[in-house]
Amino acid sequence: MTAPPIRRLFSRSITRTLLTPHPAEHYIRSLGLEWSDDPTGATVLTVDRPVPDVTVLRLRMPAGVKRPEPGAALEVGVVVNGVVHRRHYSPVDAATRADGLATIAVRRHPGGIVSEFLWDEAAPGMRLLLGDPAGEMSLPQTRPADILLVSGGSGITPMLSIASTLASEGHCADRDTGTLGPDLAITPSTQGRVAWLHYARRVEDVPFRDRLRELSRAGIDVQVIPTAEGTSTWGLDGHLTAAHLEAVAPWHPGATVFLCGPEGLATGLEDALGTDRFAEVLRERFTATVAEVPDTDGGAVTHVRSGVTAQNNGATLLEGAEAAGLNPQHGCRMGICHTCTAVRLSGATRDLRTGEVDSEPGCRVQICVSAPVGDVEIDL
Repeated sequence: MTAPPIRRLFSRSITRTLLTPHPAEHYIRSLGLEWSDDPTGATVLTVDRPVPDVTVLRLRMPAGVKRPEPGAALEVGVVVNGVVHRRHYSPVDAATRADGLATIAVRRHPGGIVSEFLWDEAAPGMRLLLGDPAGEMSLPQTRPADILLVSGGSGITPMLSIASTLASEGHCADRDTGTLGPDLAITPSTQGRVAWLHYARRVEDVPFRDRLRELSRAGIDVQVIPTAEGTSTWGLDGHLTAAHLEAVAPWHPGATVFLCGPEGLATGLEDALGTDRFAEVLRERFTATVAEVPDTDGGAVTHVRSGVTAQNNGATLLEGAEAAGLNPQHGCRMGICHTCTAVRLSGATRDLRTGEVDSEPGCRVQICVSAPVGDVEIDL
């Protein structure tokens, strides 16, 4: 009797049930093998590096995986040195794309574990883990008539998805598409108006410039405004001002405004709009807020789903949870089986095997080998 191939074995529903709470891919990778038939992963089809420090990946999505709403993000995971690291990237495609593909852009950050890894290692055939769509900002199902997009740097990606979706739906179909900017003498269309101000150090630093030209031809008023050298097609340059808004979208007081970019851009937009108007802006924050890490271990641990908060004096999160009367899933208690993995929502923890302290919100940690460093919220 011939043993079934490992792929078929791990694909069987009974096997997947026995491996809960982790997908089969998790265990396959721990054996040093590649996995090409896991329904939770995406496959890299092409890799492009169109401008310095930006990796563009075209992915084949698994069947049945929900595409994020325009402006929202995919949770993408990679395995680096045996550890799963997860980040969020907004697909740049229109939500109407129906071929099962998605395109993401990853800006390389010095010292960034995931961005450096993908810059160095990404290649066709690579497998990426996928989580649930996430994000603070997305295009409403009932499309606003007038829309102003404001972005900077990597903030171009969620705006590309929003703009591409609107263009594919013909949102600006009656606009004059003969110029890059709007003709202010034209009567506004019944569909709506969309203007987009994107800020970058130089125009040459911006990826997807061909896509921006296509959007302009579809009636979206796109202005790439350089902050270091050069000017836009309308002679605009420098950081965002009220004059920029008036030049590109004088109708913005009645528009729905979307923002994604660094804090300096947000400050400029708040100054231009005023505090009350800025409070209405739909915003995707450029980076998560990371708490200050205390000098000593221990702190109050809040188990969010259980509603239990308990003081922990430096024991593992698993031991602390058990002392508080909880019974989290666990197995080996040695950091090997990953059964105890939970999401650290806020705060910092120390990996007791390596001494490394991490404070990035939303990361999965093994509670059997992680101790709190200050106050922590954990999804248990």
